[in-house]
Amino acid sequence: MAVPTDVHARVLDLVTDLTDASLRDDTRAQWRLYGELRDYCESEAAAGRDHPFLWESLADFTTDHVAAVALYQRGLVQARRISAVEYEASILFELAQRHAQDGAMATANDLAWQANELAARTDDLDLRRDISQFLLTCTPHAHESEPCGPEPGCTPP
Repeated sequence: MAVPTDVHARVLDLVTDLTDASLRDDTRAQWRLYGELRDYCESEAAAGRDHPFLWESLADFTTDHVAAVALYQRGLVQARRISAVEYEASILFELAQRHAQDGAMATANDLAWQANELAARTDDLDLRRDISQFLLTCTPHAHESEPCGPEPGCTPP
């Protein structure tokens, strides 16, 4: 199920404005725009136009780790419901990175392997490469309690 064009355009406008506000260090605008994005995602879901793109986008701009994980989980449920393999792989990878950042390396490793298996079924070469790099640098740390360190692929963007 493709993202409706109007939904994609609105989310892209909001995240672009949110990024611009961040670059200007305009915290007030960041919070306002984040609220608009959150409200838009909720209203689209309530209108029956729920899509993993909404929740992944919102989670990407959520600074609170627990809240971001909950949003990614919501997107993951939607991705699985509509059999959107690319979104499922991408969200699992985001979850892996969040868990690695928290030091939950076994969970991060498991999620990254799940993402890798799904990503292999897509044409998204960048996603496949990013997951592979993550696995190469983080798999040796899967049973450690500390994050995998400063290697590229272990730190979220």
